[in-house]
Amino acid sequence: MKLLSLIIPLLLHPVHVSLTGIEYDGDSRIYSVSVRVYSDDLAADMNLGLSTGESIPGDADQRYFQYLSDRIMIIENGRTLKMKLLHSESDGLEHRFRLETYGGKRVTKVRVVNRIMTRLYDDQANMLLFSFGKMDEGYRFTAADTIRDYIVR
Repeated sequence: MKLLSLIIPLLLHPVHVSLTGIEYDGDSRIYSVSVRVYSDDLAADMNLGLSTGESIPGDADQRYFQYLSDRIMIIENGRTLKMKLLHSESDGLEHRFRLETYGGKRVTKVRVVNRIMTRLYDDQANMLLFSFGKMDEGYRFTAADTIRDYIVR
């Protein structure tokens, strides 16, 4: 009975988490980005609009792309890279996205910004798996910590 009383509150409290993977291919200079978010959280955060306060217009894929471009950024040597949405899908419970962008020739510093749902939930956890050359690192972004810098040489 005690175990049940501990588990029920956990089931009633939703988990606010997203998962992003960024993998850099040095030969092609392509960053492959994958994002997974819960569909209900995504809809609620998209209703807040862009960081500028503007609404997000367009069809579904245009709206998703604008949202993701506003919330996730890769900044290489001080230059924000422009991503392209390759694929989006949903099973009703979660949305999955694949994006890509091209990097420069001589990369020394990569900054990753992840603000998915950070205006929506104070307890938001945005998990990142970052792979660049021989570097593989996991990181947990929060509502108060949305930027991570990598020295990649």
